[in-house]
Formats: sequence, C-alpha cells, structure tokens
Amino acid sequence: MAKAFPIIYDRERARKAFDILLITREQEMKQLAADIGYPAAGDGWQEKILLFCLDVDKCFQELSQPEMADQEIYKCMTLLRMMARDRPLVELQKIQDLAYNIANDFKSLYEQQR
Repeated sequence: MAKAFPIIYDRERARKAFDILLITREQEMKQLAADIGYPAAGDGWQEKILLFCLDVDKCFQELSQPEMADQEIYKCMTLLRMMARDRPLVELQKIQDLAYNIANDFKSLYEQQR
C-alpha cells in the first residue's frame, strides 16, 4: 500500500480489502484513471486512484459540515476543478459517483476484514 495511505486504516486490513477491491473494481478504477487523465500503467496507479476516491469521498462529507478548515476547502475545490475540466455536467457527475462508490466499497471491505 502506498506510504501516503491514510493513517486511520490498519495497513494489513487495508491491503486485504484493497486486493479484494481490485478483483471487483479494477476496470472501474481504470476508467476513472482515464477520465481524470492519470496513466493506468506502471506500479502503484491503483493505490493512487483509490487515494483519489477516498479524497473525493472525504470532500463530500466535509462540504456538508457547517465549518471546514481553509486547507480542506482548497483541497476539495482543487479536486472538483480537476474533475470538471472541459467536461459536461453529466460526465462530471459520473466521475464523482464512480469515485464515491469505489471509496465506499473499499471502506465496506475494510470493515469486513478482521
């Protein structure tokens, strides 16, 4: 797992959940990588796409809160701007939904690992 993987996750459980996620969602992750312009080749691209998905999920959760740190607002706006670049609203929604679903699948798989 990438060194930048969020600290809130136990690395062993996260690795198991990630391996299962790759079996079921690798094609969607590849599509998401293509949609955001990230190369889906070489080592570690899947981890980076998962981190992107977890960031998108975190932004959705934090944007619904009444207060948010300036640093987090900047990070979320940067992610949204990156996803929205030269895309119609329907395609942007597809990217956001895909990232959100991948993140939630990972979190669900993580919770199942013991």
